[in-house]
Amino acid sequence: MKLYCCLCGRPMDRAAVLIGAHPVGPKCARRAGLMPLVHRKSGLVFAASGHKSAVRQDAQTLDLFEGAV
Repeated sequence: MKLYCCLCGRPMDRAAVLIGAHPVGPKCARRAGLMPLVHRKSGLVFAASGHKSAVRQDAQTLDLFEGAV
C-alpha cells in the first residue's frame, strides 16, 4: 500500500505526522508547522512513528484451519 501526503498528494515512504487518520509527509509537516504540535500532545496531530494502528492479530482464527501457520 502506497502512502500519499494528504496536504500535497505526493507519494511517500513513511509519514511524519498523522492528522487524525490522514498521513502527512515530513516536508509538508515542517512547512505547515505541525512538528511543534506533535510534541505538545494535544488535539488530533500525532507522531506517525509512535502511533499504534487499530489493526490487531487475532490468534483465535487460526484454530479453524488445521495446519495453518
